[in-house]
Amino acid sequence: MPRSGSSTGAVLRTIAAGGATTLLTTWAVGKLLQHDRVIEPSRRLYDYCVKHRSATLARRLEPVTTIGGYSVIGSFSLLVGGMIAYQRRSWAPLQLLVGGAAAEVALQKALKRLVKGTKPAQETSIGPPGDYPSGGAARTVITFGMLAHLLTREWDSPAERLAVWSILAGLVAGQGGSRLYLGRHWPEDVLAGWLFGALILGTLVRVEGQLAPGGGAGRPGR
Repeated sequence: MPRSGSSTGAVLRTIAAGGATTLLTTWAVGKLLQHDRVIEPSRRLYDYCVKHRSATLARRLEPVTTIGGYSVIGSFSLLVGGMIAYQRRSWAPLQLLVGGAAAEVALQKALKRLVKGTKPAQETSIGPPGDYPSGGAARTVITFGMLAHLLTREWDSPAERLAVWSILAGLVAGQGGSRLYLGRHWPEDVLAGWLFGALILGTLVRVEGQLAPGGGAGRPGR
């Protein structure tokens, strides 16, 4: 953790700048996505998925969509994050994961009020529908992305890093795609969820770099 007031200030500035950038960017994208030129093709894609949806595949995708749920995210954060924290003898990994989850909840609530997106009809949704942005898609990017970063940060093997990041890409694509296939979100909600999550993840990675030994927050001022 930071060892001085100036170090703490640097971390807080990173968090504040990251939060503001995330909120403003995702809000601006949300407003742009409400134009008819975006909505019309989005609804055609949504209707196509609903019309050609397979009941068998939908049943198999229902567990996939729960990857972004709070119970799964919380379990992985505590289990894997706890293992990393124990290995490093530092609470920072768990604090970052909890901070990412808290940021997603707070900023998503603000975005819902600012953007005022719509939800798909319950009749076409398998499970409860959601609005802009997809919180499950964002949480998948934030939590599993941060875990992938923490796991591979000190690895020397490019093959091992590639394997972990490939698994992450599959989880993100599978979870987000399931939201659309099951009719729970409009396509733009899922895309915005990925963007929203990536922006929060980027802030967490910068903070983690500052907290790490030899990182920006731990260096004496010049």
